[in-house]
Amino acid sequence: MKSAGPGCERGSMRRRHPHAGRVVGAVAAMFVSILLGGCASYQDEPVAAERVASGWRNPAALSPRDDFDAYVAQVTEELRHHRLPFDASRAEAELRAVAPFKITPDQRCETDIPRGIAILIHGLSDTAFAMRDLATTLSKQCFEARALLLPGHGTRPADLMAVGHDEWLSHVDAAVRRARAESPYVVIAGFSLGAAVALTVAAQAPGNVDAVIGLAPAYRIRSEFVARQASWMAAFRPWLDLGPREDFARYGAMPTQGIASTMAVLGTMQERMRQRGQIRTPWLIVQSEDDEVIDVDRNRQFFATHAGDARSLLVNYFSAPREQTEGNRAVWLPAAEPSLRVVGISHLAVHISPENPHYGESGTYRNCGSPPFRTEDEVRTCKQAQRVWYGVGGQSPPAGEAGARATFNPHYRDLERRIGEFLGSVDGQHHSQAATRRGEHNAVPATGFPSKRKDDASREPSLVRELDSSIH
Repeated sequence: MKSAGPGCERGSMRRRHPHAGRVVGAVAAMFVSILLGGCASYQDEPVAAERVASGWRNPAALSPRDDFDAYVAQVTEELRHHRLPFDASRAEAELRAVAPFKITPDQRCETDIPRGIAILIHGLSDTAFAMRDLATTLSKQCFEARALLLPGHGTRPADLMAVGHDEWLSHVDAAVRRARAESPYVVIAGFSLGAAVALTVAAQAPGNVDAVIGLAPAYRIRSEFVARQASWMAAFRPWLDLGPREDFARYGAMPTQGIASTMAVLGTMQERMRQRGQIRTPWLIVQSEDDEVIDVDRNRQFFATHAGDARSLLVNYFSAPREQTEGNRAVWLPAAEPSLRVVGISHLAVHISPENPHYGESGTYRNCGSPPFRTEDEVRTCKQAQRVWYGVGGQSPPAGEAGARATFNPHYRDLERRIGEFLGSVDGQHHSQAATRRGEHNAVPATGFPSKRKDDASREPSLVRELDSSIH
């Protein structure tokens, strides 16, 4: 087995969260090491199954351009044949959790006809599971929520090497066009990479989209120059990150091609926005000042330059006081919530509810990080503690308490309300009008959402309830 060159050790390529922040750091480390003489290849190492491409050989055949239920069934079969489960004993439950899905309008909506259709797009290395909370939120707003699975995702990391940014964009564009053929009100919403894909598609064909939502949007990212080198780095180093898999709902390892495709999406988005000038579609951005992946300052500048509709809104969560200069199109909200032991909101947390059965306050997943960015003692304490405080790098829990990376938004309930108000500004229907209780006359609470009823569980996907009690 060949040893890696300077700067290529696995430890040097591992960041604290299994998503874009870790791999962007890996790109930087690899960039330096290549300039210093290159890294040895992995060709003599045993090849793990995760590094052998298997699925997504024909993404066009799995397009959501026709019936969405058929699309869900086809992609689910693709996962069944090619997915590597995190826990083999729960393979089927995992498969159904990560697959694309549809949630119909909440049963308390006054009509069976959806108010509109919302297309939801996850981030790099993620799966459709990441969009479940937003899908439920939009269901309460009487939308039919359709969560996609981007080509190359949900099976094994090597499948990201079989697809490129064009497949991602055409996949989402097909879903949007199908939705427009079925509904006069189409919303497109994405997280991180998914937000950039959503905006790119909306800018290309604004007549097909009535509202755009970007959650922790990767319109601009930190270390962007270095990340752009991934396209040529792939020839020298096909894998950026070989870190262990820690979560059934996203990849642990990351091929260089995944970052190259992400940067290609951003390049296409920027070109389309330059051509468009201002986007006249109502546009909602939600981001956290604590985010270690995206460049929040440049995102605000991007919004100020291109948001051409007066209903567009930028929501910023903050931990440290700062000058607020975006006028009445920006809302600044404190990130911390001591009652839920949250001191900051990370990149992965913005769109996740505290009630999420996997990532939430009482969920089955806890992100404790790893050396060298945390000491072994900190990691061990985090894993063993019954309760932890949640934050991001550079934020410390109270003395004597364990800390973990934030994986949920403690203010998600308020975010639901703000999303409802934004969508209401687009079509004139606010939640109190759109989701009148069927057969009931109880007042809508001050939160703007009906109270949970005992039979509401029947409206939630059964797999979420199953995962709540079985995953891990």
